[in-house]
Amino acid sequence: MATRLADQARVLRGLQDAVFQLEEVAGLATDIRHAIRRGYFDPGEDERLWRWFAAFLRVRESLWQSIHRASAELDDDLSGIQTRREWRWFVLGFTAASLLVRLDRLLVEGLAVHSLTQRKLNEASPVHGIGRKQYTRVFESLTNPDNALLARNALNFYEANRARLGRMADDPQVGVFIRELPLLSRSIDPDVLRYLYSRWRYRLHSLRRRGASLKQQSAFRILEAGGRLVAEVGRPSPPRARVVREELAALLRPGDVLITRHDHAASNLFLPGFWPHAALYIGTPGERKALGVDLPPDILARWGEEISVLEADKEGVLFRRLQDTLAVDSLVVLRPRCELDVIAQAITRVCRHEGKGYNFDFDFFRGDRLVCTEVVYRAYEGLGEMHFQLSEHAGRPALSAEDILDLALEGRLFEAVALFGVAGCRDSLLTEGGKLRACLLRSYRSG
Repeated sequence: MATRLADQARVLRGLQDAVFQLEEVAGLATDIRHAIRRGYFDPGEDERLWRWFAAFLRVRESLWQSIHRASAELDDDLSGIQTRREWRWFVLGFTAASLLVRLDRLLVEGLAVHSLTQRKLNEASPVHGIGRKQYTRVFESLTNPDNALLARNALNFYEANRARLGRMADDPQVGVFIRELPLLSRSIDPDVLRYLYSRWRYRLHSLRRRGASLKQQSAFRILEAGGRLVAEVGRPSPPRARVVREELAALLRPGDVLITRHDHAASNLFLPGFWPHAALYIGTPGERKALGVDLPPDILARWGEEISVLEADKEGVLFRRLQDTLAVDSLVVLRPRCELDVIAQAITRVCRHEGKGYNFDFDFFRGDRLVCTEVVYRAYEGLGEMHFQLSEHAGRPALSAEDILDLALEGRLFEAVALFGVAGCRDSLLTEGGKLRACLLRSYRSG
């Protein structure tokens, strides 16, 4: 029994340190301010926010476990506490509850007060093992009437027995918590008006998100059904790029971007410009090893010998064989203008999105689903000198395949190293710089 209590005291000490570390949010708060001003989180800000939130949820779950363990050792009626062992368990449970409320207030009243942050944290992040609507779950727990009443009763009991607990301040197991409780317990604010205001905010948030979620889900289902139908429609014809596959396989380097077009795809009618699609060449296992790409074992298990492309299409964000990606009629190969270590970092980072769904409603900043050009954006954005200026498409900031081509033609971020399937190189692979640039320019915009 004493061993279990001592073990729990050590665990709680570690959790208290973790809470204090999570409170060091100056950099994260700056990210959030920048994102709100911009209207979206860029990939770097997105990743830092998710890392913090994943740690937040782990610590929070552990604090709940500590509360449940302490509660199991005590009767529901706190006034029945008699023995020193019971007082110790009360101290551990009340400390954990104080830390939990403190942590939840940090999120709800400190970091996620803007709807942009709330929407982001209500997305799922499979990479971090986070399900949907976690922010709403935390907000509901913080303002739940039953939880609030239990916390208030515990605070009242603590205040009534502060003198008695003070005599245990030198206790080798819980003394350190008793000395810190006067500060920690302030998180459990007994102000009824403050609680009612928080509960009112939660109800507004819940109603707003419920309506937005139903609207989004309905629209997404319609768009998904239409998108899948359109993706399947088209006149079957042998893809012309098959004649240059071997040349391309020899030319491609990890990190290269493939901009492609299938002439008879019905989806061309709904996507902007002549060049509608983008994919990322991530290399063969040998090329990846030479480059120093570092991936988790679960991703490596799905990256076989024939896999060399990461691509988002109607089936989701998946590893693909090069021959499947090159089943097109026209293509451009773009090479990033950055160091090899940046390319390795980009591939390592973007491969973590493998397995996510395709975003049929083209919301460029929904992290649990990606469109094709987001694979390129989330790979490179913010690394080294790589920075994309998003433009408005269908009323939303986004990056189209032709936006990426524009960068190459302007000599920024990428250079075009190969072109096939358009006037001037209809049946052969063009790699000569000046002519390539002229043919590419004519393919989708005037000089």
